[in-house]
Amino acid sequence: MRIRYKYFLVLLAFSLIPLVVVTHISRRHINRLGTTLAQGARENLTALIIRDLEQVAKFSAGAIRHDVDRLRLSLHYLGEAVAHALQEEQPSDPLRLYFPRDYAHPDTAPPDLAASWRYRRVLPDGKQAPTAISMDHPTFVVPADQQINPEASWPRLAAIGTVLKRIYGFSGSNVHRVYFGLANGVHVSYPGHGHLDPAFDPRQRPWYRNAVQHEEVSWLSYEDVSTGRIVFTAGLPITGEAGQIIGVAAIDILPEEFMKLEQIQTQWSDQTRALLVMTQSREGREGELWVIARGDLHSAERGEIADQPLAQAIQTDPARLQTFARQLQTNNTGFAEMPNDGVEAIWAFARIPQPIKEKIYLVLIVPQTIVTAQADSVSEDVLTLTDRIYRITGIAAGLTLLLVILVGWLGSRTITQPLAIMLDAWRQLARGDFSVRINTRTGDERDSLAEGFNTIVPKLEAHFNMSQSMALAREIQQNLLPHRPPELPGLDFAGDSRYCDETGGDYYDVFKTGAANDKSFAVIVGDVSGHGVPAALLMTGARSMIRSLSVLEDDLAARLTLVNRLLYPDTSDSGSFITLFYLEIDMALRRLRWVRAGHDPAMVYDPETDRFSELSGRGAALGIQPEFAYAAEETPLGSSGQIIVIATDGIWEAHNPQQEMFGKARVHEVIRRHCRATAATIRDQLFEAVAAFSAERQEDDLTLAVIKIL
Repeated sequence: MRIRYKYFLVLLAFSLIPLVVVTHISRRHINRLGTTLAQGARENLTALIIRDLEQVAKFSAGAIRHDVDRLRLSLHYLGEAVAHALQEEQPSDPLRLYFPRDYAHPDTAPPDLAASWRYRRVLPDGKQAPTAISMDHPTFVVPADQQINPEASWPRLAAIGTVLKRIYGFSGSNVHRVYFGLANGVHVSYPGHGHLDPAFDPRQRPWYRNAVQHEEVSWLSYEDVSTGRIVFTAGLPITGEAGQIIGVAAIDILPEEFMKLEQIQTQWSDQTRALLVMTQSREGREGELWVIARGDLHSAERGEIADQPLAQAIQTDPARLQTFARQLQTNNTGFAEMPNDGVEAIWAFARIPQPIKEKIYLVLIVPQTIVTAQADSVSEDVLTLTDRIYRITGIAAGLTLLLVILVGWLGSRTITQPLAIMLDAWRQLARGDFSVRINTRTGDERDSLAEGFNTIVPKLEAHFNMSQSMALAREIQQNLLPHRPPELPGLDFAGDSRYCDETGGDYYDVFKTGAANDKSFAVIVGDVSGHGVPAALLMTGARSMIRSLSVLEDDLAARLTLVNRLLYPDTSDSGSFITLFYLEIDMALRRLRWVRAGHDPAMVYDPETDRFSELSGRGAALGIQPEFAYAAEETPLGSSGQIIVIATDGIWEAHNPQQEMFGKARVHEVIRRHCRATAATIRDQLFEAVAAFSAERQEDDLTLAVIKIL
């Protein structure tokens, strides 16, 4: 046998045996890797879907809170309108009034009376039927057992229908009914309808009695007398000139519309279902969970009433349901895995942050089949890829065995060169070069790595640019805040804004005004509805207007009246608004003048008497009523040592993990404890107290301005 054959056989033996062993071991490890990757993909997809659902539920719950704030504003507006109407003189030509009995006959009913399924009522047999309503006229009810002079108070309220209609339109699509009841028994409801007992007495209704017991807006859930459906009701006492309660203004919301299904979006499945769950005490059972509304995102019906206990509404394992109920009642957000209609599903929930007495949760349900399908697809792709790698590796090994002597060096170089190119590309990317691309083509799996690299680099560049832009936006907004306030002779000033996002909607400023004596200073604190980039943009525009007009316009009230008129075109479509407290300190005249545009009053503390007072006043938030005329309040500047604190509601509405609010009482205590310190110390102590109370979880922008009289 020739030596070259022996050499070939020896080379073949020494090459083939290690190749077979390595191939066998590699196949086992590749299969194990494929199984591990598939299992990891399943677990990661499940965790990703759970996080997405929790974020969607939390975002939707926060959106509902904004509607609650809008309802509060509407109630105050309605209460003031009713109180004002009762003080007007009797109209010489009163408008036509429609009573419940008028809706039963076409000759006496309002001209626009039409049936509406939105106001469907539940019949005694359990079926539903539409209610005939009027969108142009409210319903007036005077109890038959009350001796009320027709020429007394209620004819003055005929024109109040315009106010009810305006509030109905302003408060959003989730408003079901707007109405009020007076202490003399008169009841006015919009939209107009005839399904009310002529002897209906609002003073006996739960919403009236509950509101009378509270000084501010109160919330209640109960069964509507005209439709037999469960509703949410927000009520506000109406007070007269002497401060006495003369009635109650209220707004109804249907739970299924309260859920805002149209705002719930998830990237995982249109099979997502939503439940509205409330903690209520019914039928002698305390604190039981009730499903008060449900809906499917892909359903044409969108929402339906489901007023029944959670245990009846969900068919699942009782033990798992009890665990989920305990989790729901003890956490603001979370998730669980349990069946829904016999199908395993992921349940994510978030508590709606609103002032209703009962706890309300938005629950989203996604079938686990979505996770299984996607995980199986990933598993199949991984196993297919590993099998492809194994086959290509075998072919390459065979070719390598045949060509090992002739092309060993060139072959190894051919295999390793693309990897070196890829490694060099990663190094360039690590140095921040986003223009790098891998253009090499090998015809095997390395092309997938190159394509993956070329795909991810633009995304990394876009993410990097976005991060840089947000950092720049935050820097620009921070630069707009006064880092070094002007020297304020006779005053010690300190202020700051701390945002919960990269940018925020809170705003404070301090500057010299255009007064002739050069000793007049303005201190402003504002709060734009919402936070983030949109709120920051609106805040920046408002700041520019206020600064410009403060130099050009001497009259304080005229400045804000003009700012409100200029802002309205920018806020009318979005529904945004700005609450503002504008304080002007005239050190020459030792006088305080201010305008309160929907903002909380400034706090004034006198250490000598240990008493707190407020710089109050009336005024709507900026950007809501374009022709609103603001009025300035005035008082002498206090004595040395007095402290004035202006803040946004993020300070006292901060919540701890037990959902308790920080409250103004704690603010007073911090001011009282540090009243002898500087304004900067008082400011820092307030921020530290809020951070400690909320366990460093900041949910809203925080802004403080502290003025101490020297």
